[in-house]
Amino acid sequence: MVVKRISFILISLLPAFLLLLPAADAAVVEYELVIDRQPVNMTGTAAWGMTINGSIPGPTLRFAEGDLARILVRNNMDADTSIHWHGILVPPGMDGVPYLSFPPIKPGDTFVYEFPIRQNGTYWYHSHSSLQEQSGVYGAIVIEPQHQRLHADRDHVVLVSDWTDENPHSVLRTLKRGSEWYALEKGSSQSILGAARLGLLGCYFTRELQRMPPMDIADVAYDRFLANGRPESFLEALPGETIRLRIINGSSTTYFHLEFAGGPMTIIAADGQDVEPVRRRRFLVGVAETYDLLIETGGDGAYEFRATAHDGSGYASVWIGSGPYHPAPDIPRPNMYHPMDHGTGLRHIFALTPAGVMGMPDRAVRAGTFDRPGMMGMAMEDMDHMHHPDHEPESPVMQHEHGMDHGAADHSAPHIMGKEQAPPPPAAAREDTQTTAFKPPAPPSGRRFGKIFHLLAADASSAKSLAVDGMAPERPGTPYGDLTAVNPTAFGADRPVREIRLTLDGDMERYVWMLNNRVLAESDVIRIRAGEVVRLIMINRTMMHHPMHLHGHFFRVVNGRGDFAPLKHTVDVAPMSTTVIEFNAVEPGDWFFHCHLLYHMESGMARVVHYEDYAIDPCLPASARTSIWTPGIFRERPTSSAT
Repeated sequence: MVVKRISFILISLLPAFLLLLPAADAAVVEYELVIDRQPVNMTGTAAWGMTINGSIPGPTLRFAEGDLARILVRNNMDADTSIHWHGILVPPGMDGVPYLSFPPIKPGDTFVYEFPIRQNGTYWYHSHSSLQEQSGVYGAIVIEPQHQRLHADRDHVVLVSDWTDENPHSVLRTLKRGSEWYALEKGSSQSILGAARLGLLGCYFTRELQRMPPMDIADVAYDRFLANGRPESFLEALPGETIRLRIINGSSTTYFHLEFAGGPMTIIAADGQDVEPVRRRRFLVGVAETYDLLIETGGDGAYEFRATAHDGSGYASVWIGSGPYHPAPDIPRPNMYHPMDHGTGLRHIFALTPAGVMGMPDRAVRAGTFDRPGMMGMAMEDMDHMHHPDHEPESPVMQHEHGMDHGAADHSAPHIMGKEQAPPPPAAAREDTQTTAFKPPAPPSGRRFGKIFHLLAADASSAKSLAVDGMAPERPGTPYGDLTAVNPTAFGADRPVREIRLTLDGDMERYVWMLNNRVLAESDVIRIRAGEVVRLIMINRTMMHHPMHLHGHFFRVVNGRGDFAPLKHTVDVAPMSTTVIEFNAVEPGDWFFHCHLLYHMESGMARVVHYEDYAIDPCLPASARTSIWTPGIFRERPTSSAT
């Protein structure tokens, strides 16, 4: 027992000892961030937001690998706040999760974060207090490496996010009421007439018979989608330049499809970690993920980099260059009536639990039926290549008469694309974009359908084109299957492995989100030991995507790349699928692990990963040593009109 305790202490102290070696020569880079509550205008109407140094997003923090970061955060609001450094390897007391190992920053107080920069890449920061992230408390982090791997003529940060003029606590109340108002506002509602219009009445009534709620891939209707704080922004570039775009999805709940009108994008890093270059025309980025892309500008003109909301309700635009406008093509909206293939037999219809209806009952989970990565047993790399057989999928030619569903419904039958349709053939250059001397219309409101009263105007069937999400090549998923680390990431075969199986569960009617059918509670700590390899098998038994984020660590995403599996800090777990990750337990502490959809986390989809024998620093204030599961921590906060 004594030897075991000594081993733990040595492992615990080793990272800190190594970090102290270069501390004397490290450059101290200091920032001051002031968080305040101010009126902002993102939509043409003033609303209350939360700013950092007077802006949304906050300033980009720039460091070099090996620096010592010292960041003073002052709270000018009348509520507690915090800052979490997303993806940054920091000591537990600097991680910024209130009541875990960090004291919340009280009104009028200043907290000094100080930690060594142990990595390089693209990351971000955001509040981890209540729903403040939705109100604007977030910003980008760029860490330069000691040696650049790839050349770029310009380097730009593009932080995409979602914005609502509505009080975020009102948003949560609407979600917990089980209201379908948001689906109506963003044009995703469903009806018998809509199902009949698409010839999918059988699917509609089967879902009703199974007592399943209407499918949706996003919870909230947003007023705007933003890129660097604006629905539309502009970046300088000259013809023939290579541009590095540091893409950060800083949204609260929105996944985005990314596309560049000037040609394919080359992925060179994911979540700050270098990967072998992968060319993509279009791909899905999850909430809280980052990707570094290289793009090449063509001839004269402004080429659109577009981030389209996963539910198709709107988009944010970044125009790169100057001259005639080259807009990116519209993306078909998701066919919400198309059933997910979870079975229609009597055993599904008469199942006693939602998981049973989905064909993923507890007994099958315990038997390991769904432990293999992929959708219902389909390997992740196979599923990804089904979307992208040539590794460089072409976007469909989707020229819409009125743009991207800007106005009233089109009552003619939409063009429907499904999994049986082959992807368009590769092409050397973009031929599916139009060039115009006049600037295209600004991106629309994501809630515009709530003000259109034509028959079926807000119905999902009224989109001009539909595609099966994640199955049709026009609506691809994440690029995980093609991500390959530049260096081996495998662990030694002699390492002890702790395997933990987690189901991702939800109740849409009550809007409760869970891990292993339980919301966050003191009894549900994930206990691990320093020095072991921890393998998490995450089985999604819901019809929504969940971006799962582990604080304080990078993990391997088991994606069929063997020893070169990519490292990430946030990973998408697609509906009715399994994702497997592994990490090296060498960062002793208490670390938050949660779904990064803000309202899912707030509704219980989280755990604390606890290293055995770890004790919180007794020098911290008592408020910091109060556990994260303090009663009421996840209860709805009192509403303030300025929240």
